Amino acid sequence: MKLQQLEYVIAIAQDGSITKAAKRLYQAQPNISIALKELEESIGIQIFNRTPNGMILTPDGEVFLARARNVVDEIHSLENDYKDRVDGSLSIKAEVSRSAYATSIISKTLNDFIKDRGNINIHLSETDTLRVVEDICTGKFDIGVTRIPASYINMIEDRISNRGVVKKTIIEYSMKLLMRADHPLAKYDDVPIELLDEYPEIIHSDDEPDMLRRALINQDLNCDANDKRIFIYDRGVQLSAISTIDNAYMWVTPIVYEIYAPKTPLVVRDCSFARNTNMDIVLYRESNEDNPIIKACVDALMKFGKEAAEELKKEKE
Repeated sequence: MKLQQLEYVIAIAQDGSITKAAKRLYQAQPNISIALKELEESIGIQIFNRTPNGMILTPDGEVFLARARNVVDEIHSLENDYKDRVDGSLSIKAEVSRSAYATSIISKTLNDFIKDRGNINIHLSETDTLRVVEDICTGKFDIGVTRIPASYINMIEDRISNRGVVKKTIIEYSMKLLMRADHPLAKYDDVPIELLDEYPEIIHSDDEPDMLRRALINQDLNCDANDKRIFIYDRGVQLSAISTIDNAYMWVTPIVYEIYAPKTPLVVRDCSFARNTNMDIVLYRESNEDNPIIKACVDALMKFGKEAAEELKKEKE
């Protein structure tokens, strides 16, 4: 039994498909299929049922997955605890899902430590929501910030349960619209939802964007109503596109423009159709609670969230 085989099982269970798992792990699909078959033969159980709807865990597979996750989590955690002691360097890995303010806050916090310490390695990565959760659970990253619909919170809590992960809510909010100041809809304080279909929408691309967007905005959102949709994977490219594509708009957290508005002719507008509550959460492993850098990043994020929540409350009054 190899660590890589256990990681393959975890990825397949998460994605429900060998093809999707291979894509996310940057591996060839046949290699994962062979590794899974060899693992099942070596331990004498069938981990997955192969069905037309994907890979479904068997009862034995459910038990095996729980134990495999514990093993993988402990190994990655053990590596992270001791890897920096070899040369005295300090390595911090932070992962963020589509959050301009979180990236900025973490960067500013890390800057203070960089000034005081010469031997430090910092890794900052942006990825999708569930990847952040899984990478913190497995110990691949030390701290993560992600945005989730409030309706997903039970799923996230189930995923991190008994995996040594701490979750804190930074801020809760409903989505708003970001557009150029010269956009025809910028004249509205509350943009009518039916008018949006006339204009190009910039969308942060996820594996299941329509499902996620309905959960973030409103379950009644008609994702097919607009035939001018621009899917972009990189947040920097998104902001460049919305600044240059005539009459484009995108759904954003209400505090995104605090970072960019002073530099670009962008405005944020309400849309009362966006009634769903969303949560920005920070995740980190319990073993990192005493890490001064992790603690400083968490404290800075929570402080910002409290101040931002107070500002949003004032706007409503």
